Amino acid sequence: MSSYEVLARRDGSWWTFEIPALSSPSPRGGGHRIIAMGQARSAPEIAGEARALAEMWTDEDGVNVHVVYVLDDDVREAIETARQRDAEGRAALDEAAALRRRAVRALRASGLTQTDAAAVLGVSRQRVQQLVH
Repeated sequence: MSSYEVLARRDGSWWTFEIPALSSPSPRGGGHRIIAMGQARSAPEIAGEARALAEMWTDEDGVNVHVVYVLDDDVREAIETARQRDAEGRAALDEAAALRRRAVRALRASGLTQTDAAAVLGVSRQRVQQLVH
């Protein structure tokens, strides 16, 4: 099963896309090439349209496509920064949960009841029970 990268750009009210790996010599010659291109009304439709084009171009069923959106630098940078911040946030939440579990174990080991540990930590008794297990 073949896989193709699809480059997609917004063009007015449509998305246009090309599949650079699929090309053929131009009838004009001179080293010119024709690249497989298509369009879609919305971003979610691009993969299906590109897959249909690639299958028609190659006469192969079940090809995979990976859509790469060609965006302005400021938009691309904002998206990448947001992804990084999401990952950092998830890591911080995981670390906080591990620290909370360690605190619960220490409080319980020192003899505090689940009710007392909950009050100290500012969580419910049920949450302390979850953290213990």
